[in-house]
Formats: sequence, structure tokens, C-alpha cells
Amino acid sequence: MPNPSTTVTFSGNGAVTLRATAPNTEAPTTVPGVVHRTQGGSLVSYQVGSQYWEVSLVCQGLTGAQKDALNTFFGANFASPFTYLDENGTSFTARFLEPTLPLKKGYRDSWDVTIRLNLSSVLK
Repeated sequence: MPNPSTTVTFSGNGAVTLRATAPNTEAPTTVPGVVHRTQGGSLVSYQVGSQYWEVSLVCQGLTGAQKDALNTFFGANFASPFTYLDENGTSFTARFLEPTLPLKKGYRDSWDVTIRLNLSSVLK
């Protein structure tokens, strides 16, 4: 297995490359459904939609220029699918899940952001 890259890339209407995201990435897989316990104690469950995948990418220590590039990319691609290339070289079709890009200024030229995405498959 090759070593992971130190960057991730978003491409679509424009592109932006950032330092690889922080470890311990939250990447839930969800099957929309209902789980219910009956009065008698039996467990009943059923599916009401298709399985989907999400990820919360924690990007830390972005420079002002990277923050500006990400902000431009977010504005140009918010309502459209784009490609997310992770640090392992795996490509996903992605969409933003939030209408806000929650940038947080750490100090002078350092920015942090958590980007929530819907992915085309489970994170690898």
C-alpha cells in the first residue's frame, strides 16, 4: 500500500488543494429507517430510503490564501456535485451538506474549518 499524500483536493468549478485533514475523521454510514420496540419487547425495524455516506473533514492551519481559495470553491460549487480526492488517492463524488463554511481564525494567518460532505461511497 502506498504512503498517503499530504494533501486533499476538491475539484469541480475550479479546484483547491489543502493539507490532508486531521485524523479521527467522522464518517458515518446511514440507512434511513425506523427502529421500534413493541409493547411485548420485540424489536421491529424497516428501511425507508437508500443508504448514504457523510464525512466531516477537519482542516487545520489553512493559510489566508488557502482559506480564500476554499471560500471561492465553496461559493462556486455549493449546489453542485464535485470531486473529492482524499489523501489515499481515492476519488469520491461529493456535495456540501451545510450552507455555511464555518471558518475559524486561529491567529494571524491560520484558519481552521470543518467541512461536512455527502459522499458517493463509504470513506476508505
